[in-house]
Amino acid sequence: MNIKKEIWLFISGFGIMFAVLSWIQESQLLLLETGSLKGFIAVITGFIAADEDGLQTTLGRNGSDHSASIFAALSKASLLTIWTDVDGVMSADPRLVPEAQVIDRLTYNEAMELAYFGAKVIHPQTLGPAVENKIPVVIRNSFNSRHPGSRIEQESVPSGKIKG
Repeated sequence: MNIKKEIWLFISGFGIMFAVLSWIQESQLLLLETGSLKGFIAVITGFIAADEDGLQTTLGRNGSDHSASIFAALSKASLLTIWTDVDGVMSADPRLVPEAQVIDRLTYNEAMELAYFGAKVIHPQTLGPAVENKIPVVIRNSFNSRHPGSRIEQESVPSGKIKG
């Protein structure tokens, strides 16, 4: 069966660091476009959107992850998994601190603070839609799929390894 539907994120401008979406309009559009695809897997590209004039634009650094977070929020997902090239959120930059460890669980605030201070694995704007909708985010390594990664959520259970 060959089904193709195109879904665009329409943004109404850019704030200081993020795209401004019409959440109600976008969620209705997503429901309308995907409602007939029950039982199918939606493959959605990220990073590309359209502006208020319908012109293609990009979401900038970390745009694919931000798109994933937006679609997770729009579709009322119970979990967002972001696949990247590292095992998860690290306690420090492993290039500078060889003893750095993966943080198993952390809160949204902790993850945003680490991102603000330079952690490249996740951008603060990516977490925005997930935080607003209380969707847990898991950072996993596409080259090491057996590793459970880091789980980011509203409240975390201390693992006793790293928190301070």
